[in-house]
Amino acid sequence: MNRSDVILELQLVPELLKQAEAMYVDAVSELNWAKHMLLSKEYEVIGEGHVTGKNELQRQAEMWPYTRDLQKQVLQMEDAVEHAKVDFHFYKRKLENLQIIAKLMTIL
Repeated sequence: MNRSDVILELQLVPELLKQAEAMYVDAVSELNWAKHMLLSKEYEVIGEGHVTGKNELQRQAEMWPYTRDLQKQVLQMEDAVEHAKVDFHFYKRKLENLQIIAKLMTIL
């Protein structure tokens, strides 16, 4: 990697990091919204009297038909958050490494 490559990368990576961070923040926001929708549905089902189980396992089983799709959505959103986090941390480490390389190049 020569000087011009490092300079070019130092110019490009901050924007890529910004985009990755925005995608991560959006994914977290969507996850929080999905969790809110799931909780709202659970309260609605309980309020309508569809859940009458005596223990937690029975209540979860009675709730399942009403919340299955929302639970699936929450799991998908959690997966999306993890993938966005990987990209964000990749670009963050790449920028840090490029900065170290640039400092080392000035010493040599």
